[in-house]
Amino acid sequence: MSIQTVDKVKEKSSIPLYFICFFTIITIILIILRIFFQDLSEWIQETKDIDFKILMEGMNNGLVNFYDPVAISDWPPYYLYFWYFLFFPIYFPIYLNPNNLIVGIYIWDILRLVLTIIIVREAPRVFKEKKDLLIFYMLSIVGFSIDGYYNNVNFLISFFLFYSYVFLEKDKKWIAGILFTLATFKITALLFLPVLLIVRKIKWKDLIYYLVPLLLICIPYVIFPNYFSQMFNNWFYSDKDIHGILIFDSIMWKALQPSHLMFIGLLLIIFLENLTNEDRKNLYRIILVSIIAVYYVYLTTIVFIIPVVFG
Repeated sequence: MSIQTVDKVKEKSSIPLYFICFFTIITIILIILRIFFQDLSEWIQETKDIDFKILMEGMNNGLVNFYDPVAISDWPPYYLYFWYFLFFPIYFPIYLNPNNLIVGIYIWDILRLVLTIIIVREAPRVFKEKKDLLIFYMLSIVGFSIDGYYNNVNFLISFFLFYSYVFLEKDKKWIAGILFTLATFKITALLFLPVLLIVRKIKWKDLIYYLVPLLLICIPYVIFPNYFSQMFNNWFYSDKDIHGILIFDSIMWKALQPSHLMFIGLLLIIFLENLTNEDRKNLYRIILVSIIAVYYVYLTTIVFIIPVVFG
């Protein structure tokens, strides 16, 4: 192996370490913000960790009334019901003693950081193109920061989908399908399958490995159709305070928030890594990154900046 090749290997191996440091620093900053600055700003007080608190209120509804409105937010719960079981280990100690809320929040912080570090460390073993890795990491930093500020759940979707892809590469398709299904507590994770089909990582017949676990876990919606209709209606809840150019701006904000850039970046790198033509790959890289940037600048302006600054 030449010296130049060795240097390239070392450079590539050091990239995850740099980003692990970035993610760790972001986590520390967000914790410091919570401890020292939350009481100094009414806006920070109202928004910091708000998604975690919304999740808690949704859990307080119980499984039967899972889709009932919550007092803390205008947005009604819209995750698939099995999220209740995924989040239950965090929720139960807080349910027993509400004073444990802050402990649960810190556990969620740590879990986000640990699972993200695992993805960052493993990604170079799965994806080989340095440019694509950098794009993936950069998009993940944006998503991670916003996910961490509001204390949302998108890091968990990224983790499940990443390892679904890893097990697909190992030809363990049933495990890949189960992990994919776990990620679909937010239905935006369904975008994973079209990407795999487009890049021909799976064939149409392979959908059985993904759809069977998904259909099995959705059986309660067949048994209790009102349960499904309530969830379905919640999906299309539209915030009247959001006035965009497009009719569905409010719904799109819920479906593809900036915090979703963690798994949007994953879908992007899967797509790019499986293109064999370099010219086409470079073209798609420019086009897709530009579309993502423009879309999120637009949506953030419509949904966040304008309401906060001029609302």
